[in-house]
Amino acid sequence: MKKQITIAVLGAGNMGTAVAQVLADNGHEVRIWNWEGDHLPLQQIEKYHENKKYLPKVKLSKNIIPKYKIEKALENAAIIFFVVPSGAMEHTISFAARSIQHNAILVDVSKGIEPHSLRIMTEIIAKHVRASLRKNIVTISGPAVAGQMASKRYTAMNVASANKSAIKKVIDAMENKYIKLVPTTDVIGVEVGGSFKNAYTIAVGMCDGLGLGLNTKAALLTYALREIADLIKAMGGKRDTAYELAGVGDLIGTSLCPESRNRTFGEYLGKGISGKQALKRMKQTVEGVDAVNCLVRLAERHKVKTPFAEAIFTCVNTKRDPRLTFKKFVSSL
Repeated sequence: MKKQITIAVLGAGNMGTAVAQVLADNGHEVRIWNWEGDHLPLQQIEKYHENKKYLPKVKLSKNIIPKYKIEKALENAAIIFFVVPSGAMEHTISFAARSIQHNAILVDVSKGIEPHSLRIMTEIIAKHVRASLRKNIVTISGPAVAGQMASKRYTAMNVASANKSAIKKVIDAMENKYIKLVPTTDVIGVEVGGSFKNAYTIAVGMCDGLGLGLNTKAALLTYALREIADLIKAMGGKRDTAYELAGVGDLIGTSLCPESRNRTFGEYLGKGISGKQALKRMKQTVEGVDAVNCLVRLAERHKVKTPFAEAIFTCVNTKRDPRLTFKKFVSSL
């Protein structure tokens, strides 16, 4: 029997709702809050026990309690999960910091790099919280489709922190028969792998748009993995993490998932639609767009060669037909 605690989940999108459902299923009281004044999912959870906007047709636990003010969500929360888009992390943590209790565990589930400073999300959290909380920062990443997690399908992810006690508390709160967390101390590797698989997933989507087969996808995923591993090492992480759940696991899971927004965005590019127009059609955040911009800049900073990422960057940002760049890159392999 798990010890029941109070947990806050900041972010009521599909993944935030799925994380809240797992935690609530384990018997915890889960307060869920949403960013930027988007109260509709909170209202739907409150009224229907369902997030019709982001995670439809999943009956949610009554242990999930919507909170419309961030300080109410954070009150007495022993663990706080940050599941907001990476671009909203700085804004969210800057408001949250003053209301976090002194010994809380802070868990990053957002995947991305802050586009201005090129910092990983755990560094953004550390920048805003008081010094005593910095040792309690944890990150989780791996192949996790929100709908499948919420539907109790087996999901395994990496959990990383320099603080083994903090890792244990997160595992105790989250693990059950269908959720497995594999610990590591390589925070950089887990964060980088989780961030940049979104960029390479765009390319797999382009394969779908162009009607290219599994042979091409498998080859491209191999090149993607090599570039991710090179960047992890250059940034001070462990190259081997690229071959763990947060690396190759997440890369395969996301790129082959029909529901992936990054893959769908890439499919539009593969049909000759420009990145700007494709984003208009998506109507949701496509993390891979910012991710590939950051990836190229980080690679340049750390003097890592990433020709595949550069090709994706051009496909996303060009005003010409993105298929021209993609076909040229594939033919050069």
